[in-house]
Amino acid sequence: MPYSSRFFIFLLIIFSACSPTETKPEPQEAIKQTPLVIKKEGIVVYQLQKSERIDSLLFSNQQFIDFKNSIEDLSKLNRSGLGPFLLNAINSCNKLLKEPLSEPFNTPDVRSRLKVVKTQLLKARFYSKERMQKELNETIENLYVAYTAYLKRVEDFSKETETVIVNDLVAEEKSLMKTRR
Repeated sequence: MPYSSRFFIFLLIIFSACSPTETKPEPQEAIKQTPLVIKKEGIVVYQLQKSERIDSLLFSNQQFIDFKNSIEDLSKLNRSGLGPFLLNAINSCNKLLKEPLSEPFNTPDVRSRLKVVKTQLLKARFYSKERMQKELNETIENLYVAYTAYLKRVEDFSKETETVIVNDLVAEEKSLMKTRR
């Protein structure tokens, strides 16, 4: 037998031996999952106090408005499909962290509070995906505690800067009065 025919028979044997065997996959059992139900009692969404300074400096920032709306919308949702909304809140938080806020609010204190909110959002998204009911409830509560702390810190900086401005104006007025005498 010539070498080419032996080679052809050899290849035929190898290809037939290496061909995949047909195995039928076993049907998988459907796993019943209960929808996540997050308790809404006890969750209070903090609202910023009315302040001209906050309105003019913070509410002119579109990233802040988007972030605020996404966090507040989480409290109004039917929590069975929470994942996409958490992702939206995480994205808006990332955008807010990338952009510097207006001057009195662009401090490490305020930014660190915002990072705590982001951490809670990430944890909530993980627990939502893993369908861990108890942990998700605790994290959502912690999320709103962190969000409240963030907003209160923003208010504190607003009040502190207003006080500094008023004190500077009073000092300037006193120095003007002394020079007039």
